[in-house]
Amino acid sequence: MDDIGAWIVADGMGGYRDGDVASRMVCDALANFEAGKRIEDAIQSVRDRVSEVNRQLFKAATRIVNPIVSGSTVAVLLARRTSCAVLWAGDSRIYRLRHGRMTQLTTDHTWAAELNIQNAGEEADHAITRAVGGESVLSLDLRRDDVHIGDRFLLCSDGLTHEIGDELIAELLAHGGVGDSANALIDATLRAGARDNVTVVVVEAQ
Repeated sequence: MDDIGAWIVADGMGGYRDGDVASRMVCDALANFEAGKRIEDAIQSVRDRVSEVNRQLFKAATRIVNPIVSGSTVAVLLARRTSCAVLWAGDSRIYRLRHGRMTQLTTDHTWAAELNIQNAGEEADHAITRAVGGESVLSLDLRRDDVHIGDRFLLCSDGLTHEIGDELIAELLAHGGVGDSANALIDATLRAGARDNVTVVVVEAQ
């Protein structure tokens, strides 16, 4: 099939009122997404649709009467044949597992990550510096990469990565089929305490 595949994770920000509404708006904007056959067109379409949600959320947050402050992270994977593109804002992540080696394809938009501070403390580690609805203009980071047969991709919210480490994530990401892997990741998060909601999407290139 020549059409582009598209997968998304959006996570309402816990420090923002109505974060669940913001994440739903992001998902709804991409629910009927027709990626077409050119990955460049798909990238632009994602930017346009998510930027429109950002505009609506920021307008609601800055209006004089009954302002509603809400925000959401977003992580999008676009793939066609041997190419893929990753777009994101916030701390939801996308990983790739290839030949047993896991690589994080996104970089967290958090205060600690951007200053390259390790173990800065829970508040600093979780302080998001970029998200849908956070500023008047949204900038989505973009990474282009290749796709090999057998590559397995994980899209996840921080509810997963704040509970279990990369070593265990890689082990469980390689476990069984994509459904088995997703279930194993959720189960491990629940056993670790699941202090936040968790979203997991596992995709395999065939």
